[in-house]
Order: sequence, then structure tokens, then C-alpha cells
Amino acid sequence: MVLKNNLEKSLKDFETRIRELEQSNEGLRSQFKYLEEKIKEREEESKDKQETINNLEEKIVEISV
Repeated sequence: MVLKNNLEKSLKDFETRIRELEQSNEGLRSQFKYLEEKIKEREEESKDKQETINNLEEKIVEISV
């Protein structure tokens, strides 16, 4: 009987831990998605800045000639 009670308690503990891990996993997925979006935004900003730099360099070359 004691063994059965211990096994039932262990099973409940495992089920609780699984639920906790699933919730944590959802939180991590959400954070990962947020970070992916931020990376994309930064990449776009970098592209825009690089285009601006390239345009300015072209204008400088045109003025120099």
C-alpha cells in the first residue's frame, strides 16, 4: 500500500513537472519568436543605413568628378 501511494505521488509529481516544463517551453518559444522579429527589424535597419551610406558615397563621387 505504501509503495502504491509513493508511486501515485511520484506520478502526480511527474505530471505537475511536465505541465511546468510545457509552460516554460511556451514562454521560451514566445521569447524566441520576439527575438527573431527584433533581429529582422535590425537587419532591415542595417540595410536601410547601408543604402543611405552607398547613396551618399555615390553623391560624393559625383561631386568630386
